Amino acid sequence: MGDDLRELAKGFRKRTWVTAKLAAKVGVSAAKRQLRGRDANAPTAAQVVGSTEAARELVAKLGQLKGLVMKVGQMASYLPGALPDEAQDVLAALQAQSTAMDFEAVRGVIEAELGGAVADRFEDFEERPFAAASIGQVHRARFEGRPVAVKVQYPGIEEVLASDLSTLGLFAKMGTLGLPIDGAALVKELEARILEECDYEREADNQARLGALLMQDAGASVPGVVRERSSRRVLTTELVDAMPFDRFRREGTQAAKNRAAEVIFRACFQGLFQHGVYNGDPHPGNYLFGEDGHVTFLDFGCVRRFEEPFIETWKALARSILDGDRARFPGRFEATGLVGTTRGFDWDHQWEVMQYLYRPFIERDPFFTYTDDYVRQSYGLLIFDSPNQRKIDCPPEWLLLNRLQWGLNAVLSKLEAEGPWPVIFGDAARGPFVGEALAEPTDERQRPVL
Repeated sequence: MGDDLRELAKGFRKRTWVTAKLAAKVGVSAAKRQLRGRDANAPTAAQVVGSTEAARELVAKLGQLKGLVMKVGQMASYLPGALPDEAQDVLAALQAQSTAMDFEAVRGVIEAELGGAVADRFEDFEERPFAAASIGQVHRARFEGRPVAVKVQYPGIEEVLASDLSTLGLFAKMGTLGLPIDGAALVKELEARILEECDYEREADNQARLGALLMQDAGASVPGVVRERSSRRVLTTELVDAMPFDRFRREGTQAAKNRAAEVIFRACFQGLFQHGVYNGDPHPGNYLFGEDGHVTFLDFGCVRRFEEPFIETWKALARSILDGDRARFPGRFEATGLVGTTRGFDWDHQWEVMQYLYRPFIERDPFFTYTDDYVRQSYGLLIFDSPNQRKIDCPPEWLLLNRLQWGLNAVLSKLEAEGPWPVIFGDAARGPFVGEALAEPTDERQRPVL
């Protein structure tokens, strides 16, 4: 693994250049036209083959490079319209796996972190990982007679990410010159959240606390944490046997997909509006599914918490849109900090944008069905064709919330989910803020710690 680790340390700029060249082959320019709603003709057979082959090459490169660049590749694999469908199917492999770390490196991390040989810490340990991602890889093992999943962090990945983010900070400062956006502050927020993912002790705490909150929903569960075999760079949890997203999307009934979508949607907005907390990494690889639509939530490394004033300001904005209160909308939208300058700001367009984004929360007869087309059309309204694109600000608190919006919408659209979104969202937006107290385990059934 020595050569691979040295490759990880070669820097963000080289990895970005490799990725950019390959992404161009996949069809970024065509994707941009599609996102704007223009020239959206079906690709030719030759274009499909070319995009798919380039995507395979991209998966191989990103799987070897890991880190921040691979995270971007994972997002491209599921956001509707980001790439041709066939290429996204290939990139979906990045949701679950990448090039594996050599077992000798795995052994070294476990022995250093857990203070003993692998054979002494686990009754059985599979050398080949069953999942490998941007920061670590996951192995099947047995502990005290129970099957467990052991996530082992790549050696040196924290330093690689810090270096990537430092370089990204320079790009952000240059890229936001003349705009009402503090690029350095956004990168600082991103850095804090991503580097937190390297602390598996923090992730174990998040998993226990949020697990108690999530499992108040009968349709949700969270794997228990094995504290005795976890540390800052090793995280051992209960092993869950359930369907990954792509298989559930193909094989699940629509009724099961609708149920799963409701569970995910409810977890998002009840967590935010009632408890001020959410998982900031909503990509499809972080869910497992039962045949009946039961959802197991995975990966709690990127958890963001918010103070009550921030959430109440957002909820007030949400209520003005739900109630069709155009008069109060400008003041409530501006209070969120999302307006960089009011000079020349097109409030009619912004109201149109919010009406579009809130369609799922307003339509009732029938309830709204999420589709890829709905998500694609929102890109033009928000970004490419918006007269406010150089007047909108993005305070640091909103950085991962925007990621959540795209990720959640993408997941629900891939499931083609229909559900009582107005009821769930409206109850959360009009209900009280209670903080994270209810996330404390209340009994052993809810306590996700083995």
